[in-house]
Amino acid sequence: MEVLEAIETRASVRTFRDEPIPREVVDEILRAAVRAPNAGGAEQWFFVVVESEEKRREVHRLLLEAHLEYFKRRREPLPEEKLAKLADRIRSGMYKAPLYVAVYVDLRRRTLRDEYEDFEWIMALESVSAAIENMILAAWSRGIGSVWLGVPLLMEDEFNKVLEPPPGTKLAAIVAFGYPAERVAPRKRRPVEEVSKRI
Repeated sequence: MEVLEAIETRASVRTFRDEPIPREVVDEILRAAVRAPNAGGAEQWFFVVVESEEKRREVHRLLLEAHLEYFKRRREPLPEEKLAKLADRIRSGMYKAPLYVAVYVDLRRRTLRDEYEDFEWIMALESVSAAIENMILAAWSRGIGSVWLGVPLLMEDEFNKVLEPPPGTKLAAIVAFGYPAERVAPRKRRPVEEVSKRI
């Protein structure tokens, strides 16, 4: 699949087939991550690759809780009956994936002086975001769907108990990967002309 085709056809996948991703393909996805552009060449990222059934089950359980927390905090919270339906869908398998990759910002190797820590954090987070996009596109080029999950940040301590990242790292996102259980199509986007200007 050409890069532009992958970008144009990719869509978030929330239900996956119960089929493992071959180890060599997982490795390929991770290699794509570390080829991302990164600020200062610092590579301030760390990846926790969740493949075991036990850990995946725990992550999926926490994803249910994190989604409920998220929808309760929205400006317009979901009504209780819709929250209950969402919970049922997640319990029934939505977001249950054969592979999760938890992506952490890793500032154990600092490049800037302490007074620029906030700036370094932003640059590292941008680098991590580029790595996530590389993983998503590499996976999609192999027919593997994914969904970028930010809601775990609402329960970072609970996720860290399961994921056991190195001290000094901070969770940026969890990406769920797997072969799509159903066909997905890209959502419509606002026109480029509406979100840009030429000068």
